[in-house]
Amino acid sequence: MKKHEVKSATSKVVSATPDVPAHCQVDLVPERAINIRVVLPLNDADGGKGGTESGAWNGRVLNIGGGGYQGIISDLSFPLQRGEVGSNTDTGHNQAWCNTTNPKTGLTNAQPDCGLIGGGFVLDPRGKLLTSQVKDFIDRSEHAQTTWALKLTKTYYGEDARKNYWVGASTGGRQGWQMAQKHGDLYDGFLIGFPAINWNRFPVAQAWPAIVTNELLGAKGLAPAKSDAANAAAVTACDTQDGVKDGVIAEPRRCTFDARNVKGLTPQEAKAVYLIWDGPRDAHGNRLWGGITRGTSFSTLLPGGNDMSPMIDTWLRHWLKQDATYDWRSHLTTNNFPQTFEAAYRKFAGTASTDSTDLTDVRHNKGKILYYVPTNDPLIVPFGSYNYQQRLFDRYGVQNTRSFVRTFYFPNVGHEPPTLTGSTPAMSQLLDALQTWTEHGEAPNSFNQNDTTANVQRTICAYPDTPKTAGANADCQTHTKVPTDLANASRTAMDHP
Repeated sequence: MKKHEVKSATSKVVSATPDVPAHCQVDLVPERAINIRVVLPLNDADGGKGGTESGAWNGRVLNIGGGGYQGIISDLSFPLQRGEVGSNTDTGHNQAWCNTTNPKTGLTNAQPDCGLIGGGFVLDPRGKLLTSQVKDFIDRSEHAQTTWALKLTKTYYGEDARKNYWVGASTGGRQGWQMAQKHGDLYDGFLIGFPAINWNRFPVAQAWPAIVTNELLGAKGLAPAKSDAANAAAVTACDTQDGVKDGVIAEPRRCTFDARNVKGLTPQEAKAVYLIWDGPRDAHGNRLWGGITRGTSFSTLLPGGNDMSPMIDTWLRHWLKQDATYDWRSHLTTNNFPQTFEAAYRKFAGTASTDSTDLTDVRHNKGKILYYVPTNDPLIVPFGSYNYQQRLFDRYGVQNTRSFVRTFYFPNVGHEPPTLTGSTPAMSQLLDALQTWTEHGEAPNSFNQNDTTANVQRTICAYPDTPKTAGANADCQTHTKVPTDLANASRTAMDHP
């Protein structure tokens, strides 16, 4: 590579371990503070078996997404174990960068140690929002990660990658959708799970449970035992809506259980539970966002029953309010929440929303997207995915959307990939299905979920299809339309395709 193209670059051969084959590791900083790592199965020159002809490298590149507010390089064992080139980025910052003194200001670049759980890398000590860091985090670092992975692959093996994929969940899922929306022509396929999309709406909406509880119940809050009892009662009430008694709510959008029917809750506690389940609305009763699904623990977004998730608190402080000392308890109420929500929506609509349904480049490139969503995610409530999926259907139609996007909703799964039947790990099964679809045209119609908590196996069909029978390996009933009630439950007043 040309020296002027990067600020720094190093490479080394990493010896094999019992779990990871030997490989070439390249670390580089192409611009600003974006750190990128690319790992490559060894070529002939480094003592490997060569390129695709002799099998050390299978011709694919896997660009791996990050988590949380990143700031580190993720583990890249997964692609190497599959014989694939892997890449990752720290998203444009790390603790060392945040703590480094900026010669122009005489102050550190950002908040000490990047702020609360790493979310303060976008805010300098004077309270100035670092828009360059926002852009690096949302888009530029992932684009650089991918383009450099492809460049280094060609340089190292002397041939282009045959297929290029994005694989990520949570923040990595948000990154995957961003790449699909902005750079869809770079990729052949995307494996996207429980994504933190709607970055200008989802974080502020997740503050709702803490705001409601603080206002209605004060410092004492809502005891976890009481919210757990309410969720358990909801599961009991809605369990058999799908015709199967398994202790699981198969379709949370159809469960309307009323918290006032829960024994042991005071009227104010029941009201708090209802509002948390329902999600925030504006002064006219229009839905702003969805709430925690019934049957899902409140403990992540309402830790201790009276606090706010630090993932959300740090976003309010550093991203929205630009005040590292901001105290949500003293400022946010259910009455002023709609104005706060609107301010967040507008502030990052052009830079960080990741909610465009224009997937023109993906379609033109004949790319495929396999999208999986746990319906009991306690951190990123599934409403964001329901909403985005519905807007895709509104734009392209159900059948046209399913020609390049297949979505699978897994009940009774939290902020993690599902467990599937069989001895192969779930992530490998999902990626194998995506690659079969991308490379051989065989679209995935269903997966067999192994729900160890409920001690059942079930067929998960590509939405909006449904299984004809209970259990694994069931045939799927094809649906060309989304039921009206589910479509309506997935929209907000401000939606557009």
